[in-house]
Amino acid sequence: NRSDDKKIAVCVIDLDHFKDINDTMGHQAGDFLLTAIGKRLREYVSPDLYVARSGEDEFSVFGVFNQDDDIDEMVVLPLQQAMSESFDVKGQHLTMRISLGVSHFPKDGAEASVLLKNADIALNKAKNQGRGIVYHYSSDLQDDITGRFQLISALRQAIQKDELELFYQPQFSLTKGEANICGAEALIRWFRFDEETQEKVFVSPADFIPLAEESGLIIPIGEWVLETACRQAVVWCQEDHMTIPVAGNISALQFQHPNFVNMVKAALEKTGIDPRYLELELTESVFAGDIEKSISVLQELKELGITLAIDDFGTGYSCLSYLSKFPIDRLKIDQSFIRNALTDSNDASITSTIVTLGHALNLKVIAEGVETLEHQKFLVEQGCDEVQGFRYSRPVPEADFITFIDTYTGELDYFQ
Repeated sequence: NRSDDKKIAVCVIDLDHFKDINDTMGHQAGDFLLTAIGKRLREYVSPDLYVARSGEDEFSVFGVFNQDDDIDEMVVLPLQQAMSESFDVKGQHLTMRISLGVSHFPKDGAEASVLLKNADIALNKAKNQGRGIVYHYSSDLQDDITGRFQLISALRQAIQKDELELFYQPQFSLTKGEANICGAEALIRWFRFDEETQEKVFVSPADFIPLAEESGLIIPIGEWVLETACRQAVVWCQEDHMTIPVAGNISALQFQHPNFVNMVKAALEKTGIDPRYLELELTESVFAGDIEKSISVLQELKELGITLAIDDFGTGYSCLSYLSKFPIDRLKIDQSFIRNALTDSNDASITSTIVTLGHALNLKVIAEGVETLEHQKFLVEQGCDEVQGFRYSRPVPEADFITFIDTYTGELDYFQ
C-alpha cells in the first residue's frame, strides 16, 4: 500500500569482473564465491531488507524506508563494508569490488518492474563511470540511453554511408641529430552528416568507440580499419612516397573473436601488403582472460609475419610473469606517463623502468603523447627507441600525411 511517509528503495549490485574468477579458477570456485557473497550481504544489511540473487553476478537489495531515511547510509554503505573483507576461495584471499544502481519508489516508478529496470539503468551508468561506485537513477539517465541508442543506430549507418575515415599519425625512430619516420598509426575518425545543418560534424572516438564495442559494431568497423590501413600502406609504397609499417588498434572484443586471425589473413590477402608492414597494437586488457589462449592467438599472428605491440603499457592488466612468453615486438608507453614525467618522479621512474624492461626483453619501446622538446630530451636520455605525438604531428587525413612525409627533413633539433 502506498504511504506518503514511506518510500521503497531498490539497489542492484554487480560484482565487478566476476567473469575473471570463473575464467581463472573455474565455475565451481565461482559458485562457492557467489554463495559466500550472498551470506555476507545478508549479514551486513538490516534484517528488514530483502536480499536476492537477480542475475549470474548480480544481487538485489530492497525494502521500505521512511521518507527522510538516508539510503546511502542505511543500504549502500553496509553493502560496501560487506565487500571490503576478503573471501577465502581455494586458499586464495579474494576481494571483490561492487558497482551499485539505486532507484526509489515513487519517484522513479510505481511498479516493481519499472523500479528494477531503472535501478539497472543506474547500475550501467555506475559501471560505465569506472565501476566500484554507486549511482542513483534520474530521468537524465533515460535521456542518455536514448541518445546512446540513436548514436549506435547512426554509427551502424555510418559504415554504409562511408562516413568513417582514417587519419594517420607519424612515428619516429630516435637517433642523435635526427628522427626518421619509422611508421604510422591509423586512427579512426567519424564525421557524421547532420541532416539539419547539412554539414559534417566530428564525433569524438571517446564517444563512439565504447558504443561500438558495446553493440558489437567494433567487429565490422575493425575489419574495415584493418583492410583500409593495409591498402593505404600498399599505395604509399607503389607511389614511392615511403615504405613504412602502418599500425592499427585492436580491441579486446576483436582479439577474442573466434574469427580474428582469419580476418587478419583476409586483409593481408586482399590488399597484398607485405606482412612486415602491418603492426597490430593490443592493450593489456586482451590478456585479462585466458592467457594461454591469448599466447596461442599471438603466435598465430606472428606466424603471418606481422608486428605486434602492447599499447598503453603500464595502465592495464600487467602480467609480467607472462610478458616474456608473449611473441611481441614493441611496448608502447602510455601518454599519461609521458605527460607528467617531467614533474612527477613516479611517472618518470615508470617510464624509465618500461624502457629498461623492454630492452631487457629485446623489444623496441615507443612513447606516445610526446608534446614538447623537453619530453623529447627526457626520452632520448632514457634510451627510448621511438616516439609519436603532437610535437611532430597530430593525426591528419591521408592527403596531409603524404604532404608531411614528402616534405619532412628529418631534423628535430633535440638539444636546442
